[in-house]
Amino acid sequence: MIITAHRNPIYCQEPQNHFEGLFEYGLIPSLGDTNLEKYVFSLNAIKNLNSGKLQLGLDYLAHTFSFYNSSAAIGTDSYDKTHTIQPEIGYYQNLGSNWAISVSLDPTLSSNFKNGPSSEDFIFNWSASFSKKWENGDFPLSLALGLGRGTFFGEPTLFPLLSLEGKIADKWKYILGFPYTEVTYIINEKHSLSSKAIMSGIYANNSETVSVNGLENLEHTKLAYSGIDLGLEYNYYMSSGFITIVRAGFSMANSLEIMDSEDNPILDLGADSSPYIVMGLKYSLNFTNKLRK
Repeated sequence: MIITAHRNPIYCQEPQNHFEGLFEYGLIPSLGDTNLEKYVFSLNAIKNLNSGKLQLGLDYLAHTFSFYNSSAAIGTDSYDKTHTIQPEIGYYQNLGSNWAISVSLDPTLSSNFKNGPSSEDFIFNWSASFSKKWENGDFPLSLALGLGRGTFFGEPTLFPLLSLEGKIADKWKYILGFPYTEVTYIINEKHSLSSKAIMSGIYANNSETVSVNGLENLEHTKLAYSGIDLGLEYNYYMSSGFITIVRAGFSMANSLEIMDSEDNPILDLGADSSPYIVMGLKYSLNFTNKLRK
């Protein structure tokens, strides 16, 4: 499961029959002796059904690492570019009395694909949660709790899902939880400003054989990265339906390692905290020239 700044979990309050596409470019320039460039291409659609919602999505993420002081024990050239392809199918079902259940399946391929795709590139990610909504006039509140499997911690593992979503006032709304937190201020119909905390992770297979200390050859080693991005995001809503995105902040609690095929660490690449910047362009099919309230 990949949760990025553009896509919220399906239990969030999304408009009916919603479709959007997005492109983002991000740069983390100083992860110790490494910098990271990220490209995100995403399509996401939500279809309202009689008593629930169906979500279909497709993400492609390309990561380019530049290693400036890697260890002589193992070459890093085959880890400098990784690709992640993730389709998603999710379903949200109302259960009555403002209760609902949400499930999502996210089969993922993540690799450098130097020798073509293989079973080692495949990661089966998923999530499931229950949610409860309280009607409170103009300020409804919803709470979701659940469990998922994904790469937020740098390798596939279970993680908790927590989301408290609501509004403080007409122009303030929030999503508080893990792995995604956001507080948004709607300035006017054209502008909004958000404070975000986003957990992110990469786990990519290296399909090439690598040599360790010139003595041992290893196959299907992994590149594992995790971090927390804290920052501010500005959105400008254009009348054509496009939304420009600029987000900047600080990436912290970063980890970057090379592991063997059994997920044992081989090399710690010493990822330090770093500033980051993201620029993007989103298109929303049902955009009405007004921010959603």
